[in-house]
Amino acid sequence: MAVSAREAGFSVCVLSKGGPGKSTCTGYSAGVMAGSATADQRGYHRQNTVAAGRGLNTGRLVEILVAEAPLRLNELVQWGIRGDLIDGYLYARGRPPVLGEEIVRCLLRRNEALGTCFRGHLLVADVVAGSDGLGVRAFEKSSGAWVDLTAKAVIIATGGASALYLRTDNPRTILGDGYRLALEAGAVLQDMEFVQFYPLCLSEAGTTPLVIPPRLADRGRLINDQQEDIHEKYGISERPAGEKARDLLSRALFNEIHRNGRNVYLDLRNLSEDDWRVDPFAASLRPLLSKRYAAERRLLAVAPAAHHTMGGARIDAAGATSVPGLFAAGEVAGGLHGANRMGGNALSETLVFGARAGAAAAAWVGRAEAGDPQSVVKALEDRARRWDRGTPRGAELKEHLRKTMWEDGGIMRTAEGLSRALVAVQAIQQEASEGASKLAGKELFDLIELRSAVTVAGTILEASSMRRESRGAHFREDFPDQNDAEWQGHLLVHLSPNGENVWRFEPLSKC
Repeated sequence: MAVSAREAGFSVCVLSKGGPGKSTCTGYSAGVMAGSATADQRGYHRQNTVAAGRGLNTGRLVEILVAEAPLRLNELVQWGIRGDLIDGYLYARGRPPVLGEEIVRCLLRRNEALGTCFRGHLLVADVVAGSDGLGVRAFEKSSGAWVDLTAKAVIIATGGASALYLRTDNPRTILGDGYRLALEAGAVLQDMEFVQFYPLCLSEAGTTPLVIPPRLADRGRLINDQQEDIHEKYGISERPAGEKARDLLSRALFNEIHRNGRNVYLDLRNLSEDDWRVDPFAASLRPLLSKRYAAERRLLAVAPAAHHTMGGARIDAAGATSVPGLFAAGEVAGGLHGANRMGGNALSETLVFGARAGAAAAAWVGRAEAGDPQSVVKALEDRARRWDRGTPRGAELKEHLRKTMWEDGGIMRTAEGLSRALVAVQAIQQEASEGASKLAGKELFDLIELRSAVTVAGTILEASSMRRESRGAHFREDFPDQNDAEWQGHLLVHLSPNGENVWRFEPLSKC
């Protein structure tokens, strides 16, 4: 994104909630990127992407990903990434378990060489669109200062919203900021009901939900405490299930653990040397799994965790949203993955559509006429008033929200549970908006995050309530079957002039 815009000769400033390169999930990821230059592997990539999407992928975006991912992966190699290209995947060789850290280092080096500006530890509270460009207002927690910027083009690339859930393998700051920013700027969101849970995360006392490599897990046995084989019990035949059937396996584990009150274990004790080296991801985690968790001597407790958001801002092939000058790329954008995401596509998506959004934003700026940004400045000033006061309970309410979403808005959904969750979220939203305290520092930071979190949680719950079928990562116990006759299409949402969600269903035949 920043690289392609800088290469086009334009000034670029990257704002991030944390330090440069440390605000999204890339550094914490397994560092596995799908994409191959051979025709057979491209066909396999396309086929698996569409199969995972359960009929809702945006075809044009899929074709772009399959065609351009090899080019973007080769760029990383040219820029000096430490990694291995094997069977249509690039495996980054970072520091276990944060293998994706090597991707971040590579991209930072490239941006530093190009002179990209980075400003870290800024939480963006508002993005506004005016007749002469866009404006961004951000809060700096350490100084308590507000920072206002104007630009001809803005790209939102803030990741997803998996930290809305109690169990997640994402950083706790991934709360859907970009979805709220895009929605309030006037963009259309789509497919927000589709939230992916990774089924095979460590669930040991006192540990974080570490992702177990899907191919490694397939070499072992997945059993409950009654010694029943989970794959057999639930009829899950796709392999590796942790890559190709995350939705089915997550539901199976959720049912075993949270409905049946059983533990689920991964047995890696009898793996051979070749099993441990099934791919670089598995091999890299062997020392950690063996030494810290004794995986070669005992069973590992596993459970699902929120992992990826398939929905997001509706974009065209260049990453443009419905707002002139506003672009989106990566997990904050919707359409590519449909109802579920194939493993390995998340990082490839950021590379492919980040490059496209950066180039398109540069082209947009090149065509834009010089203007007076006063309308944008005025809009930022108007937005500033809503951050004057709020609840000091932001951190506490975020935890309440996470529990609510996990219990009633997560892996297995019902009309009753979704309605209950919506009532709870609306109560949190009301407290967040009506608090009378004058806030600063961490309390204000928490409030800004909370308002994004409840807005996005509400859209997920509303969309989930409306889609009366089960498809991909969205499972309704009261509507357990996929219903193509009525629901093969997208739920779209935008804001009305008075700030209310306006929904419509768009059949795939009309997209």
